[in-house]
Amino acid sequence: MDIIHNNIHMDMVKCRAVSQMTLEDDMNLPQDNPDLDKIIFREGTLNLTDTVVTNDHVLVKGQLLVTVLYLSEDEEERLARTTGKLSFEENVYLEGIQQNDTVDVTWKIEDLSVSMINSRKISARSMITLTLQSDQLYDEEAAVDLTDAEGIEFHKKQMDITSLAVCKRDIYRIRQDMELPASMPNFYHVIWQSIRIASIDMRPLEEKIAISGELSVFLLYESMQDGDHQYYETTLPFSGTIDCQGSREMMIPDIRYTIASREAEVRPDLDGEERCFSMELVLDLSIKLYEQQQISVIEDVYGTHNEVRADVKDGSFRHMLLRNSGKCRVTEKRKIEHTGAILQLIHSEGEVYMESTSVQENGIEVEGIVHIKSLYVTSDDRMPYAAFEDDIPFSYLLEAKAEAKDCEVNLQVALEQLNVTMLDGQEIEIRMTIDVAAVLLEPYTMQLVRDVEILPLDKEKFRALPGIAVYVAKPDDSLWQIGKKYYMPVARIKELNGLTTDMLKGGEKLLLVKER
Repeated sequence: MDIIHNNIHMDMVKCRAVSQMTLEDDMNLPQDNPDLDKIIFREGTLNLTDTVVTNDHVLVKGQLLVTVLYLSEDEEERLARTTGKLSFEENVYLEGIQQNDTVDVTWKIEDLSVSMINSRKISARSMITLTLQSDQLYDEEAAVDLTDAEGIEFHKKQMDITSLAVCKRDIYRIRQDMELPASMPNFYHVIWQSIRIASIDMRPLEEKIAISGELSVFLLYESMQDGDHQYYETTLPFSGTIDCQGSREMMIPDIRYTIASREAEVRPDLDGEERCFSMELVLDLSIKLYEQQQISVIEDVYGTHNEVRADVKDGSFRHMLLRNSGKCRVTEKRKIEHTGAILQLIHSEGEVYMESTSVQENGIEVEGIVHIKSLYVTSDDRMPYAAFEDDIPFSYLLEAKAEAKDCEVNLQVALEQLNVTMLDGQEIEIRMTIDVAAVLLEPYTMQLVRDVEILPLDKEKFRALPGIAVYVAKPDDSLWQIGKKYYMPVARIKELNGLTTDMLKGGEKLLLVKER
């Protein structure tokens, strides 16, 4: 007798920790920069440079890059930009992690504030949240068939599982070129640039991953023509694929990305004029693809001529209960406190922060904020540029089944659309759409037959059974239980009694004949 096994690939969270840290430092203006008069806009991004794993600890090293747009008193250079770096090393306690384990580190800049100390120095302060997670891959071995099993009866059970088919890391490069419209003057100097991923879609195909989306690009620059300030905003589509062995179109993706680097430069066009802008973004991808499977595994076994002992162990599995997405639409109005009226909004951007999730009887409730920043031109000649920032709360109930309470919830939120418009010189309207997507995985355990041992027949037990018997079925009886008790194949019981199915009714009479 040979046992055929099936290795079912699974994954689980081995350990997870969230750590918050505060970074604070001063930034001195470079010698070539004009003196600072008023801070207008700021942006921060985190660059992780190294991750060192030791037993129960992870050392995370990196830099917070802070870019500040400010007004100066220099009439020749009213708008200027400066950049500073705040380095950090954070030792995070992560119980259970071992030196050879891999760890995923994601980050959020919860708060970034910059203030003027004097005309040559800026104070920068930020709260950073690091989320560290180490996943464990494992195989559950299950017996799915027996060959050369004469005199052995086995019963199978259908399992619905969501198994891990692909687990890998990769990078994807987005390269884009854009040219200024003919009506706009040439670049002289880019004062401020914002290059963001406005939308992205990553889905599995046969042996590859298809990636598509849009870049949102905003440029504030000094023109070559007369040195005045120009601004240009556009969206650029991108698409491509990366190879992914084992990928199939119907698999369930869990693909996450972080922007590892962002490079941009002004280049001359074919006529030698400074009108082209080139960008390259490098995305670090964490790719997991899951597969819905139905597997028949051996649940129980017995012998008709021998005693059979099954080695049974519990296996941990999960199956996808629900995959759903929805759109949360929010509209808010805000008053702008500024000495001059708003003449024109020139750029707006937002970042989603999920604050809490809870599983309710009728769905998953998601609450959070969208941090909005808008840059605008004012009627104040002394301060021609200003910025508005605010946190817009949102709450959304994503429909889900009632059974979701004990499920593992894999939730992702993204700002799909943001539209900020002027209502008058002091009021703006904010309209936004937040995409909420969830996968619910229900964990469960099941006893699996790992091995089968054939032993000599218990002759005393066998002799005690009647040669011929009429058995009256109880309400909870099954043909399998009766066959196992009387050492009879299920097929033989059905044959003797003219049964065409395995269904039994309470009180039904069965003729049983001992095989030997």
